[in-house]
Amino acid sequence: MSTHDRPQFAGLGESRVGIRAVLQERPSKYMMLMSFAQEILREDSHLSAVDREVIAAYTSKLNGCEYCCGSHTEFATSLGASDTDRAMIESGVTDGHRLAALLAYVKKLTLTPSAISESDKQAVHAAGFSEEELKDAVAVCAAFNLFNRIVEGHGIAPHESYVQDAKMINTHGYDRRR
Repeated sequence: MSTHDRPQFAGLGESRVGIRAVLQERPSKYMMLMSFAQEILREDSHLSAVDREVIAAYTSKLNGCEYCCGSHTEFATSLGASDTDRAMIESGVTDGHRLAALLAYVKKLTLTPSAISESDKQAVHAAGFSEEELKDAVAVCAAFNLFNRIVEGHGIAPHESYVQDAKMINTHGYDRRR
């Protein structure tokens, strides 16, 4: 785990609190994001929940967000992600991965968003993914670029384990306001 100098904010205590503490501290500003997370990660989609969690973890890996990468890798694992999925997230190498074309699009959208082109979209389609699957991948990618910045901006550090968090999410969902 990284030990870089993270910003500290009054009211959040130490940086190990997790994103939920940030969202709960300013509920009118952030809690609606839990509904957003529920919708893009667990509600009906053209991509499986495992694939969406893998995309979330991969986007977070690209952004260097250890908290989100670690938590969403565990969430994907709890839903049945393969050893190949976990190895790809850890290494960041997508070559030969079943989602490689989608992940290439996600990578470009994360690192150089204004460079996305029709040829990038066509490469995803040529690999067998539908427009609706691509749209779902874009939604996950966009959400995690937002979530990663909230986490990093508030100095949220990675945890030792996210197993308990995965159990809670799988039982109650992301949005517990319902």
